[in-house]
Amino acid sequence: MKKVKIFLGAFLCMNFLTMSGCDKVVYSAVVEEKDKTDSKTEEHKEKETVQKTVAEQVQAPEKYQTIIQSDLRTAERTDQKNPMKFTLTANAPVEVPDVDAICLKNVKKVAISEEEPQKVLDTFVKGQLLKQNDDGLVETYEVNGLTYQYTGTFQNLEVLSLWEKYSAFDDVKEENLSKDEKEQRAERFQNYIKAGNQNMTEEDAENYVKDIVSGEWCLFDSASKELTEENSTLEKDTFFFERMVNGVPVNYIRNSYLPYDELSRPWIDEDDNFHESQCKGWDNESLTMVFCSGTLQSFDHSDPIEVSDASDEAVFLLPFDEIKDIFEKTITMQIMTEQENRLLAVDGTSFFARYPSIDAQTVEMTITKVQLGYMRVREGNSNTEGSLIPVWDFYGTWNSQEPVAYTDSGDEMVIDSVTMDRIGVPLLTIDARDGSVVQRVQSGSSTTFSGGIGECE
Repeated sequence: MKKVKIFLGAFLCMNFLTMSGCDKVVYSAVVEEKDKTDSKTEEHKEKETVQKTVAEQVQAPEKYQTIIQSDLRTAERTDQKNPMKFTLTANAPVEVPDVDAICLKNVKKVAISEEEPQKVLDTFVKGQLLKQNDDGLVETYEVNGLTYQYTGTFQNLEVLSLWEKYSAFDDVKEENLSKDEKEQRAERFQNYIKAGNQNMTEEDAENYVKDIVSGEWCLFDSASKELTEENSTLEKDTFFFERMVNGVPVNYIRNSYLPYDELSRPWIDEDDNFHESQCKGWDNESLTMVFCSGTLQSFDHSDPIEVSDASDEAVFLLPFDEIKDIFEKTITMQIMTEQENRLLAVDGTSFFARYPSIDAQTVEMTITKVQLGYMRVREGNSNTEGSLIPVWDFYGTWNSQEPVAYTDSGDEMVIDSVTMDRIGVPLLTIDARDGSVVQRVQSGSSTTFSGGIGECE
């Protein structure tokens, strides 16, 4: 096995930043209790919390707006002569729950309710069973000429899915389809038109969720794109939901692209010793719906949770001005540190994880949303129990120009563009109570080092 050496720290050259406040960075989503030595200050904060609503405490603007440009260098960078040209742009909404207080919560993993699978079938397929496979776990339905597959008939269900069998054709170029697949796609397209030929609104999607899934939910975000077949065009709409707890969202995170539980994998230390995983994976709860021309393409609900009160005391929340200062001072260090602390990116529509490297020529980062809500953390190494703590998530995207190869002459760099454009990717998460940076977004490497990265201790 290849030996993995870890070098902590980076040497940065930032025209506008100082290093003050950087000691607040922690590399674990297991957040330690705050220092209790200054009890008078803490008591004063608690009294203030009781007197103010959450909005009054954090005093956040409607939008987070900034433009930051900087030249970044590190000792690990190959090109020591030319720095990375870094640009951070934000004109993003700041979302604060309209509640009087945020309290700590206990959370545990549970199965999907017994009623939900039948509600899904009654709502979208009307019980038109076509066939069932031998083990009874997958059922096929025919609805208005469209073929649906369904999983979710067994007990202790953690993932419930209903999807149109040939929806994957939507993202395949026509030249890559066989003759039969082209005919199937054209037929499906006409069936979608016959089924409705109307767009699904956010309100309509929210009403579906309210009728099917127990608990309180709200729309986190949505995405739309056009599908064209011959002379007809349809709109495909995707809706991402997040659970609400007493009016506070459990902030959405895109599990499939963010393998944040690094210690739920085996790892190799710097002495080349192999270690078994320290805990089992535990994905965040996810609920998404996709419609084409107002007709369902997929319904997916996974990893449901049950929430209970840990305390009825309101927690103290830092003002947003302090939070955004910590974000701006920290985000550049996240890019310029070693691989295990870098951010994830996604290459186009593939599942291959990428990240801005320390050798990138340019990085252009855009903040799309800032949201105050809950984040789930584990109870020790448990993959079934934990707690909800208040955090600020800075969501966004980036483009980077990366050196991917050298020409035959050996002295000319070839630059490749890497783009991360996925909804629900927090670039940085900050504990709303004390400003600690929570490193829950990790690179997708199969090796890491000991010391608490990820959610496991």
